[in-house]
Amino acid sequence: MAAAPARAAADLSAFVAQVARESITELSKADPTDPARAAALKPLLLKYFDMTDIAKHALGGYWKKIDAGQQQQYVERFVNYIASVYAKRFKEYDGRQLEVKRVRDQGASATVFTAVAGDQDTRLDWDIRTDSGAPLIVDIRVNGLSLVDTHRQEFTSVMSQNKGDITALMGILKSKSLVN
Repeated sequence: MAAAPARAAADLSAFVAQVARESITELSKADPTDPARAAALKPLLLKYFDMTDIAKHALGGYWKKIDAGQQQQYVERFVNYIASVYAKRFKEYDGRQLEVKRVRDQGASATVFTAVAGDQDTRLDWDIRTDSGAPLIVDIRVNGLSLVDTHRQEFTSVMSQNKGDITALMGILKSKSLVN
């Protein structure tokens, strides 16, 4: 019985290492402009992250208050926004590797704890959904701070200020996006 969790931990470690390696490779091949880096990051987000689930979580209870067409448009703009924001931030880690420290497997989900090589003060914890066949990332915590929860606070504040009207948030996401 102990071999299955050990294999799962090794598989998840390899998955995170692959995502990090592929991200670094694709972003280093891209033109060094922020729009080009964002365009290079977007397909990786769509491949390795559950962007619909992340977008829903970031919008909180407001998700159920918008119609299906608005939900689809919001997810598309959210993906472009996330690609743009994190392509800029990724420059800080250019050329750095991740070290997997440990894996906590919880059946349908897992967390892979990593640190940036050469910078043990920067910890990245990858929350991964494992119950849908291929693993998908649902959040990353940087030194304990959830990126999804941070966006949720920002987005629900905008939605609250605009009485639940998605128009203002959609405009903000579009204006901050470097890709289409």
